[in-house]
Amino acid sequence: MYKTGYGYLLLERGFMMNQKNNKILIVCFLAVCILFGSVVSPAVDCSAMTLKQKYTKRYKKLEKKCKEKYTYDAPQTQMNIEAYEEYGLWDKELNTAYQDVYKRLSAKEQKKLKKSEQKWIKKKEKKAKKEAKWCEGGSMYPMVYAGNLTALTKKRIKWLIKNYM
Repeated sequence: MYKTGYGYLLLERGFMMNQKNNKILIVCFLAVCILFGSVVSPAVDCSAMTLKQKYTKRYKKLEKKCKEKYTYDAPQTQMNIEAYEEYGLWDKELNTAYQDVYKRLSAKEQKKLKKSEQKWIKKKEKKAKKEAKWCEGGSMYPMVYAGNLTALTKKRIKWLIKNYM
């Protein structure tokens, strides 16, 4: 059965019952749906999220998971391990988002994004080291360094969502 929306209204009022005008009406129906963002058909899932919505939801879900799992309330060695585990999760999320965006781009745009990503990786590592320099040589350096990597990676995911999705 059809869901509510523009398509339902057209069918309910009999606009698609005339076989002779079907092609014209289907084109008009699709144009209206595209303009108003509502495609209603048994073959089309209207609840599908955009890429931006999908990754915004994934970001929030991962953020919640990390807040619950990584409390940083343990001996320093354990907190260092947690910091690198958390960074690993965010880095994996960034790579997933990057690959999803990359495959949708033209060859020229792919080259531009790849160059941007390589440049960003170098900056990320340099900035994370610089920001953790104050505790270099101390037992908490790995945690601070990984925390900086995590923060920069989360920022990059938001940048990808904003600029490419």
